[in-house]
Amino acid sequence: MRRTLSASLSASLPPGLIAWFAANPVAANLLMLLILLGGAGSLFLMDKEVFPRFMPHQVEVKAIYPGAGPQEIEESVCIRIEEAIYNLGGVKRLKSDIIESECLVKVTVLPNYNKDQVMNAVRGRVQAIQRLPKGLEKIEVQPAHRIGDEGVIWVALHGPTDPHTLKGLGDRIQGDLSQVPGVTRAHNYYDLPYEIAIEVSTERLRQFRVSLNEVTETIRRTSVDLPGGIMKNPMGELLLRVKGRAQDNVSVGNLVVRTNADGSRVLLRDVATIKDGLEERLSEWRHNGETAQGWEIHAEKDTVAVARRVKDYVAEMNTQLPQGVGLITWWDRSQAYEERIGTLIEDGLTGFVLVCLILTIFLHHKVAIWAGLGILTSIFGAFWLMPALDVSLNMLSLFGFLLAMGILVDDAIIIGESIYAKQEASDAAKLRETAYSGSSLAGAGRNQAYLEAAISGARDVALPVILAVMIVLVAFLPGLFLPGWAGQMMKPICLVMILTLAFSLIEALLILPAHLATPSAPNPSSTPLTRLRTTLNRGLQHFIRRIYEPFLEKALAWRYLTVAAFAVLLMLAAALVAGGYVRLSLQADVTKDSFWVYLKLPQDLPYSETRRIAEKVERSLLEIRDELDREAAVRDPDIQQSVIVGVETIISEHNAGIWTELSPAGRKHIVVEDFIREWRKRIGDIGRARIDFLYKEGDLPYDMEFDLGHPDPAIVASAVIQFKQKLAGYPGVYDVVDSAEPGKPEVRLRLKPEAEHLGLQLEDLAEQMRHAYYGDEVHRLQRGRNEVKVMVRLPRNERQSLDDLQNLPIRLPNGAQAPLGTLAEIDLMPGQARLVRQDRQRILKVQAQIDPSLTDVNAIHASMMAEEIPHLKRQFPGLDVSIGEERQEQDQTMRTLILYTAAALAVIYALIAIPFRSYVKPLIFMLGAPVAWSGAVFAHWLIGLPLSMESLVGMIAASGVVINDSLVLLDYVQKRGNTGQPMASLILEACSARFRPILLAFLTNFVGFLPILLETSEQAQFLVPMTLSLTVGLLIGMTASLILTPVCYAIVERS
Repeated sequence: MRRTLSASLSASLPPGLIAWFAANPVAANLLMLLILLGGAGSLFLMDKEVFPRFMPHQVEVKAIYPGAGPQEIEESVCIRIEEAIYNLGGVKRLKSDIIESECLVKVTVLPNYNKDQVMNAVRGRVQAIQRLPKGLEKIEVQPAHRIGDEGVIWVALHGPTDPHTLKGLGDRIQGDLSQVPGVTRAHNYYDLPYEIAIEVSTERLRQFRVSLNEVTETIRRTSVDLPGGIMKNPMGELLLRVKGRAQDNVSVGNLVVRTNADGSRVLLRDVATIKDGLEERLSEWRHNGETAQGWEIHAEKDTVAVARRVKDYVAEMNTQLPQGVGLITWWDRSQAYEERIGTLIEDGLTGFVLVCLILTIFLHHKVAIWAGLGILTSIFGAFWLMPALDVSLNMLSLFGFLLAMGILVDDAIIIGESIYAKQEASDAAKLRETAYSGSSLAGAGRNQAYLEAAISGARDVALPVILAVMIVLVAFLPGLFLPGWAGQMMKPICLVMILTLAFSLIEALLILPAHLATPSAPNPSSTPLTRLRTTLNRGLQHFIRRIYEPFLEKALAWRYLTVAAFAVLLMLAAALVAGGYVRLSLQADVTKDSFWVYLKLPQDLPYSETRRIAEKVERSLLEIRDELDREAAVRDPDIQQSVIVGVETIISEHNAGIWTELSPAGRKHIVVEDFIREWRKRIGDIGRARIDFLYKEGDLPYDMEFDLGHPDPAIVASAVIQFKQKLAGYPGVYDVVDSAEPGKPEVRLRLKPEAEHLGLQLEDLAEQMRHAYYGDEVHRLQRGRNEVKVMVRLPRNERQSLDDLQNLPIRLPNGAQAPLGTLAEIDLMPGQARLVRQDRQRILKVQAQIDPSLTDVNAIHASMMAEEIPHLKRQFPGLDVSIGEERQEQDQTMRTLILYTAAALAVIYALIAIPFRSYVKPLIFMLGAPVAWSGAVFAHWLIGLPLSMESLVGMIAASGVVINDSLVLLDYVQKRGNTGQPMASLILEACSARFRPILLAFLTNFVGFLPILLETSEQAQFLVPMTLSLTVGLLIGMTASLILTPVCYAIVERS
């Protein structure tokens, strides 16, 4: 009967998808099933990762020149690389960072150029550079990695053994880790390469009357692997090969250095001490107090599964390691993913239940059920298409789903309410008919009436619903076009929002009417839920009649005062931002579960001082850990794990790093900021060392950075001194430093005239000195996957003082030897630790930290750019001053966001203006958006949070919902505007009629986010800025929709 009725009605109804699907419930159900199955299949196959990989649009050129100082590398290597590539097509900016033994040139590629093509062009230009220094080891050209890309999980190997033995074990483990499915790179983050060191003392050099270079050449001649060609004979071919290269310290020691006239031989072990170990470097690497090796594990996709495979390998490998040696995983981003995904799923399900509960309380149970299922259909629809758009299931896309939770139900509420109202009116009409005829309501007539009501109700609100969804879609479009890191962060969120909203529109227009087209079985008995719904609706109507309507009447009477009050609200919010009371930061102010400490000492301090301070910092951490573990044991005697998973310390010559991670138990009970504060207090005085605690998302060792450049380095140095004084004069600014930090003192040699008379050239002197101190490379051996340098140099104890340098025997052209001090003048000159260049010019960076409780970084930037920098440029003509790269990116992102937001608002204006045929009325619709933004600003000010990227996302979402509220309200007025009813009366009627759907839109969003707002775990804190912006923005925006919008409409109509 139902199928016949649907077929006959479908033939008689006007054409249209809404009517066709409403009359064909099988088609509607199959469409819903297709979406659900497609989403479930994609969810099973979708990549799951912590965060999507963000690769900067940059290319890196890295040159290694061992033993050379920054100035020497700049002159002989870095400038030549820059001059070779600066004019390539697609090159936007060059930035060079030069330290001892290394030069790194970062090439920023223009957005519309292919990075791989530019990289190949750069590689070709670099390979064509001629006459580079002989000591230059290598130049690598590769894509730049994102700063802070720490991989998916870390693996640490540690035990009570020496570094060389541990590295031997680590080589096998690193090879195995590289073979784990999905792993793209197992990076040893502080690798010490193998080296065979042949150390010849000056006494031996004098005794055997040889130079280090002669020792090197002798080894090269006697330690040889060389193919000799092919011998061809009638029996076949034979390969000829000489294989005599020494592979270890024993075979190297047995090489013959000299054969005497009497036939006796001098072996290398008689002349030199041979060490087969690791590269000579002042450093220590410990994990939990034991010698360590470690690897970052990187993966391109499905990082959660990759981390699980790595853990399985580590568990298996632990059974094969020697006694006392352990292999562990830590710094596990997948664990953060699982904990945060658990939090999001729990809070999301709670929010979903609360949304359904609100719908059930206020709406008919049938409308509430199908509206709730519409949320699931929309989410699964987004799952279905996410792989096609290269969006994985990660923290950002889940962020988008949580954002969409309350918004998705709005269109279903409007359509469901409209259909239900039509069906109630139909039942009332039928009741009046049956009162006269005495027939029953049930039967085919009622079915047909409900179907017609479903189609009519959906069609009546189709236009405002489609417009509402399109407005929210357009509001999120700017997030797809932001540049740099911010754009990559926003893209998954915005795509998820766009997909879910699109499927929610499909569900509301094509599926929901079919589900509501069938009448429910009559239920004469009154249930507690029905009585509750009736009571709440009566209470709501009482509030509308007794409180809201009288208040709105007064607002309409005092309309200009009402507008002025909202204008004051907007100005106050703008003043809070402009005055720095609410900071603007692209990164959320959220602490991390794993953090590290960076310790830096002046270059003139010895390694022993670096080690002493690093151990002091480490010891303070261990003391706090032990105290917290004792407190945890008292709180829970069954707890086994420490509150801190691991403590890893790497100490190099002038800096050190200490990494640590909180365990799940630690994350529950430790407030990271209090922990860091106590740690810093216990460390105490560290003299001239600088220490930075990096424990927040996006943390850098500085808050402000400026770049100063001039062709004359002396002018730059003078300008920097004044610039630092000006910057340090602002309240709340501290630790003002520049990149011109003193380096190691340089020993510079000048050849004496008597040395020239002996035929010695400066080049010969320089090479012999380099061979003695850095070493003379004989050749390189291949041991498995590792390359081993064979180096000849003096013993370390003969390379530690100026006296040793002066007594260094130098071989003269006539074969005699003389001390270096008799051949050259030795001068001590101040050195530089680091040089920075930008766009082929040396610059100095000025960095500072800011106390946010005393000042605002944006206000200081504005003041410096408006006052101090122009004054400095007048004082030093030709001086170039620019803000740091991070700030430039933030400013560019904000400019782009403002531009595209303005474009989106223009599109929204057109979407409203065309169907409403008015130039002025769309402006009334859009008034609620800035009011919602002001509410978010006030909320951030009260709580003390900065406006982050997550905050902006919440503000965008709130503005879309608020505009939709106004749209629904004024659509009612537009449809009844020709009835001759007075405008004030019509506005009151419209506001009263639309009060409930607008309130429901707010309530569904609010309860959807309520679990997140009440969440106290650290894992959910990154969601607080977004939820705060959305909920408070919706509350203030709802007030604007119900008061400001009708008042402004009355003003426009009156004029």
